[in-house]
Amino acid sequence: MGFFNKLKGMDRNVWIRVIGETITSSAMMMLMPFFALYLEGKVDSMLKVGFIMSISPIASLFGSMAGGRLADLYGRKRMMVFSTLASSIILLLFSLVEGYTAFLILSILLGISNSFFNPAASAMVADVTEPEERTEAYGLLRVGSNFGTVIGPLLGSSIVFFSKDSLFYIAATALGLYSIAQLFLLKETLPVGNKTKNENESSKIPFKTVMNIILADRLLLFYVATGVIISMGFSQIEGMLPLYFKQSFQSRFGEWNPYPFLMSINGLLVVLLQFPVSSYLANRSIGKTMFYGTVLFGLGILSIGLAPPLLLSFGLNKWIILIVLAFIFIYYTFGEMVMSPVQMTFVANIAPEELRATYMAVGSMNWTIGGFLGPLLGGFLFDLKLGLWLFVILGTGVVISGALYRSLDEKVASRENEQELAQ
Repeated sequence: MGFFNKLKGMDRNVWIRVIGETITSSAMMMLMPFFALYLEGKVDSMLKVGFIMSISPIASLFGSMAGGRLADLYGRKRMMVFSTLASSIILLLFSLVEGYTAFLILSILLGISNSFFNPAASAMVADVTEPEERTEAYGLLRVGSNFGTVIGPLLGSSIVFFSKDSLFYIAATALGLYSIAQLFLLKETLPVGNKTKNENESSKIPFKTVMNIILADRLLLFYVATGVIISMGFSQIEGMLPLYFKQSFQSRFGEWNPYPFLMSINGLLVVLLQFPVSSYLANRSIGKTMFYGTVLFGLGILSIGLAPPLLLSFGLNKWIILIVLAFIFIYYTFGEMVMSPVQMTFVANIAPEELRATYMAVGSMNWTIGGFLGPLLGGFLFDLKLGLWLFVILGTGVVISGALYRSLDEKVASRENEQELAQ
């Protein structure tokens, strides 16, 4: 009963976010696997396709900070509605324009509009939950996101057969409807102190002062630096791993590739077990939880890289190899489930109330930076026929990052003591 009571007791805003996360994740994952195929027929080179797709995350890196700051000044709800509505319009325009320059501009605008959503939405969750409830709330959001990841590509593969443009229409409609639902159903959660301050323009914290606060926060910068390595590792599982499997198994098993089956296991485990895992971890030490989760996650990446050559050297058949890889993916996924929601909880807990969305924006930059650097490193090593070393290097880096989290609780306690003495 405790489990269901926790679900029932979640704030309405959290549930609106979960439902919206499921819908929008389904819509975007319905579109994204076929985005490159759509662009291939619209521009005259794959290099241009790659640049159009890579410019959006770069643009989001700059938009995220602005979006977080605006959410702290003018409210979470406004930024969330604006972001989803703008993204809806931009997706619709993708189906209407022609030419490389037009697609490039739209990709930049989509990156910026998307980046305005997450800092505000993450801060909203932190606003309506107590610190001990946040890991569960963020875990619940991951369930919605991964549910969309599971069903989105299935829907896309059915619809794309009839019309690629329909993917954009459906995704745009889903985001547009969600923006309207947010406008009427969400409650603004910007702390009352912030609202009072913001009625007087002169009381707002200058942007330069905000930047000085962030740059002086060693805990936040430590989290971002280690998080970049973790994100680089994560990006290989989503990006380079299918190519690595293809190169590893092609000579023995032809076109057989275990990647889709393994990712289905990953998504299903997250959907079924993420909230129970997050609930179990809710009152645990954040530093130790991040330590255990990240080390397990890193060992998973390392094992995924080492497994193909080792298993092939023993002459095992593909079904035995699949079973072994499935076992590796299970503990890799458990590491991911332990690590991910606690990371967001950590940033929310160390953030000053008046800068909560700004901190969430900076905290999310590790995923953007890592998502950009990871494929670059992967492409470089794959060109050198060193795909194995990509997973060895990043898996080891993630394990080292996890080991550094062992001292995180002491760092947090030390900072709290310093703040108490300063007062």
